[in-house]
Amino acid sequence: MVDIHTFCDYLYHSTYIPVYLYENDELNACFPAQDKNTLPPVHYLTKLWVTGKPVTYALTSFYSYYGCIKIENSPYSIVIGPINDFPYSSESLNVMAKEFSVSKTDFEEFCEFFSNIPTQNLETFINTLLFINYTVNLTKLTRKDLEHAEENQLDGSINQKYTEKSYEEREEGLLNRSYDIEKELIRFIETGNVEGLKKLSNRARNIRIGTIADTNMRQWKNTFIVAVTLYSRAAMRGGLTPSIAYQLSNIYMQQVERLSNVEAIQSLLQQAQLDYANRVAKSIVPATADQILHRVIQFVRENTNKKITVAEVADYIGFTRPALSHKFKKETGINLSAFIRKCKLEEAKDLLAFSEKSISEISNYLCFSSQSHFQKSFKDQFGITPEAYRKSI
Repeated sequence: MVDIHTFCDYLYHSTYIPVYLYENDELNACFPAQDKNTLPPVHYLTKLWVTGKPVTYALTSFYSYYGCIKIENSPYSIVIGPINDFPYSSESLNVMAKEFSVSKTDFEEFCEFFSNIPTQNLETFINTLLFINYTVNLTKLTRKDLEHAEENQLDGSINQKYTEKSYEEREEGLLNRSYDIEKELIRFIETGNVEGLKKLSNRARNIRIGTIADTNMRQWKNTFIVAVTLYSRAAMRGGLTPSIAYQLSNIYMQQVERLSNVEAIQSLLQQAQLDYANRVAKSIVPATADQILHRVIQFVRENTNKKITVAEVADYIGFTRPALSHKFKKETGINLSAFIRKCKLEEAKDLLAFSEKSISEISNYLCFSSQSHFQKSFKDQFGITPEAYRKSI
């Protein structure tokens, strides 16, 4: 049996990524020694522990990852992280300090701790998790056996923005051409529609492409490079800052060149799609926004096909209507009612582009009071009528 404390100590000193040993969900030891300000937040630990998989990883709000390996037939689990693709910026450290509830007096020490963690791409981190699992559990797993804990949080009752009926319509042949799939995929990234992207991803993996290389391996690598370039541009149109978009692009392009089989390239491409879409979705929210604002925006974006009001959103969040309206306006610069309307109209764009619904059906589906009100709102928002927009696609 491996001496788990000694193993964790060696693991930290070989990677310099923080390692935490938990016993029955209680912290037993941490490497390096540290105070509570830098310990993994409880809500990320909960995401890692609730899954039934032996190895899990979870994305944080500051775009880093924590990983967890449960030790079989024991009360112990190893948590490692956070890891990030590139060094933390001053902005991200400020966001993190708020999430970790760090006081001003401890802020400098907090920043020093996280700035000393080496960068590592997700693919390498996953391989590290698999290695740790093999060492302590003597079981051989592959990437497909891992579970991304964040995905478990997407099955709640509010995830009804794109109803099963609308997706069935698309599955029945509306998007049977590669060009149509490509347009929708780019649109999902541009609007941060993670759920839509997940439903499309299996078909997007099988898009037929023209010959752009002499070998199948080079063909897929070149395709990957072209695709990531398009994803970066779409993400920037969606609000992701160019510096982050370009850094991600460089990281992914360097990473793909190290891969040696087509399946790994396809898997990395799918990861890149979700990564860009996730970042666009979160860029809609101010970097300093708290969890309340995140919940408001998620609720609105996932319920555009319902007749939701500011009062209903406030009731769901547990605020009074005036208090939530004031908070939302103060932190985003726009009224909550205007944001609800904007989200509905963004959904209308997708329905006009990727469905055969009539203008009247789209208006009803999105719960506008009348077709004329929908058409006027659409033109006011985008400077073009719904009919003209559909013809321009």
